Amino acid sequence: MSASNKFLVFAVGLLVAVIGYLAVDHLSRTSTPAPATPAPAGQATAPPADASTDEAATRQAYTDCVSGLFPTQADAESRAAACSKALQSRQLKPDEIALARLTRGIARTALGDKALAGEDYVDAVQRYDRLIDPSNPNSLALYRRAVALDSSGQTDKALEDYSAAIKADPKSSLAFLGRGVLLAVRKRAYDRAIEDFDKVLVIEPDNVEALVSRGDAFAQLGDLGRAMADLNRAVALAPDKPTVLVTRGQVESRRGNLAGAARDYEAALKLDQRYAAAMINLAAVRSMQGESGAAIDLLDQAIAIDRRNPLAFYNRGYAEFALKQYDKAIADYGAAIELDAGMGLAYNNRALSRAIAGSDLVAALADSDQALKLLPLNLEVRDTRGFIYLKLGDPALALNEYNAALTIDPNRALSLYGRGLARIKMGDGAGKGDQEAALTINPEVANDFAIYGLK
Repeated sequence: MSASNKFLVFAVGLLVAVIGYLAVDHLSRTSTPAPATPAPAGQATAPPADASTDEAATRQAYTDCVSGLFPTQADAESRAAACSKALQSRQLKPDEIALARLTRGIARTALGDKALAGEDYVDAVQRYDRLIDPSNPNSLALYRRAVALDSSGQTDKALEDYSAAIKADPKSSLAFLGRGVLLAVRKRAYDRAIEDFDKVLVIEPDNVEALVSRGDAFAQLGDLGRAMADLNRAVALAPDKPTVLVTRGQVESRRGNLAGAARDYEAALKLDQRYAAAMINLAAVRSMQGESGAAIDLLDQAIAIDRRNPLAFYNRGYAEFALKQYDKAIADYGAAIELDAGMGLAYNNRALSRAIAGSDLVAALADSDQALKLLPLNLEVRDTRGFIYLKLGDPALALNEYNAALTIDPNRALSLYGRGLARIKMGDGAGKGDQEAALTINPEVANDFAIYGLK
C-alpha cells in the first residue's frame, strides 16, 4: 500500500490568464502565477525634458510597472512596488490607473497576497467598465478587463470579453491566446483551445507562448507526439527560457522518458538556480527513479526559496513516506493542507501515514473523511479508508469501502485483497477467493498489507 498518486508535478505555463492552482499528475497547472503573455505596450512615455522631478519619477515608476511582460515571481516584488509608487502619485490617467491596478494585482498574486490582489482586480474591472464604450469597444481594453476577470475567477465574463476583443480586432493574438488558455485551464475544452492557439500561430508563427500552450493542450488530450513537436519548436525559439524547458520536461516525463525530463529540468536550473518549479519536478523524477533522498534534498531547496507552495510540502511528504519517515510525512502533509485546504490527496496521504504509524487512528479517519468529501470518486481514498477500518478492528465498514472501490474497478488488486481480509475477519469464506483473485492480478499485493501489520 502506498501513498496515493505518487508525486504531483508542478506545471508551468506561459500565460497570465492562468492564475490558479491545480495539481494532478504530470501536466497540471499551478498556484504560482505562470510567466505571462507579453503585456500590451503601456502608454508610458519618456518624461519630457522640462518635466518636474516628481512627474519624471511617476513616469519612470509607471514604466517600470507596466512595460514588457506581465509580472512573474522573478520580478513581482519590484513590479508591485513600482505600481504602488505610480498609483500613490495620483498623477496617472484613468486608463493608466486601470492597467497599473491590473499589473499590481498580477504581481501580488505571484507574491501570494491573494486578498490584496483581489482588491486590485476588482478595481481594475470597475475602471475598465467605465473606460470601455459599449457602442465602440476597444479590443485592448476588453482584453485587459478579461485578464482581470479571469484572474479573479470570473470565468464566464472573462470568456465573453476575450470573444468581444476578438470581434473588435480579429487579429488580436493576445485575445486568442487568453481565450485559449481559459478554455484549456478553466473549461478543459482542449480542442477549442487548440483552435485558438492555431489562430495565434497563424498571426504570429513564432509565438512561444502559443506553442507551449498548444503543446500542453495536445498532451492533455494524450497526443504526445504533437505536444513534443510544439515544445521542441518552443525550446528552439527560446532556449534561454526555463519555463519552456520545464513544460517540455513534463511531457517527457509523461512519455516515460525520465532521463529526458531530468535533462530539461536540470537545464532550466542552469538558467535559473532558484527556479522552484524545476526543483519540484526534478524531485518527482528522482522519486520515480527510486532516489527519495535526492528528491528530499531538492524539495528542501524549493521550500527554502518558496514556503508558500503546497506542492513542495506534499511531494516532500511523499518522499518521506517512501523512506518510512511517517512523522515527517505527517508534518509535511499538514503544511500542504494549511496552504491549500482543498488538497484532497494530502488529506488522504496524511490519513494513511497516521494509520500506518498507528499514532492516531481517529485523526486518520477524520482526514480520510475530508479526503472523501474532496475526492468522492478517488479509489485510493476508498482503499485508505478500508485500511483504517481494518486497523480499527471494524471489518464491516472496511468491507463497505472496498466494495465501493470494486464497483468502479472490479479488477483492482488492492481493493480485492482488502475485501478478502475484511470478509475473513467477518468469518466469510469468500474472502479467500478475493485474495486469490487479487494475487492473480498482482502477486505482490499481499506484501502491501503485511508490511503494515495486516495479513
